[in-house]
Amino acid sequence: MLKRQIIAIFAVGFLLLGGFTLVAGGFGALAHDGESCGTPTIGDSPFMGMSDPDAPYDLRFIDEMVMHHQGAIMSAEMMIADSEHPELRDLAQRIREDQQRQIDQMLAWRAEWYPDAATPAMALEPGNGSMGGMMDGGMMGGMMDGEMADRMFLRMMIPHHELAIDMAEDALINAEHEELKTLAQEIIDGQSAEIEEMEGYLREWYDEASTRDAADDMLAMMQRMRGGC
Repeated sequence: MLKRQIIAIFAVGFLLLGGFTLVAGGFGALAHDGESCGTPTIGDSPFMGMSDPDAPYDLRFIDEMVMHHQGAIMSAEMMIADSEHPELRDLAQRIREDQQRQIDQMLAWRAEWYPDAATPAMALEPGNGSMGGMMDGGMMGGMMDGEMADRMFLRMMIPHHELAIDMAEDALINAEHEELKTLAQEIIDGQSAEIEEMEGYLREWYDEASTRDAADDMLAMMQRMRGGC
């Protein structure tokens, strides 16, 4: 599941790069054309489709947000942890620390609230398995370095954060546990601030506008990958 999310994140990132402008239009059409796969349309759910649709809402939120956070942490570690920009190295550290803390809290609640729930396949560490090896200093590292990696990270992580905000806003309405609503508001506040920070870097360093409008296409791609097509 997480492997598919990471693939989608990188796909969106590459297509958002300036050199892929013409391809991006085709990507948008692909992301929204889900009839052949039975993919739900955007707006049916804020979830990426990586959890059991029959599970309680709070369990689904935890499983989806944990996987979403894992994707952000892995992307930050691979792409900007060693950036020449100290601002991005600092951002990578904050993403790792804040989102890992939230993952730990959500998993503790999961164990307490849903002790009999099946454990989702959501752990993907760099270097473990073919996908981890490919992206941890391997194929992906050879394709991206320096300014290209920094720029791609900013362009893809803005819509990725926007998806987390969408899920968190939905949880404020639909979550059963007040603790989860409190965490959802923390996610909204923290990731909204980071979006504004990343938008500022895009403007200052690359003279580019925000990519937050790509969130729907990213969600559609993740949902299509869930269906394996």
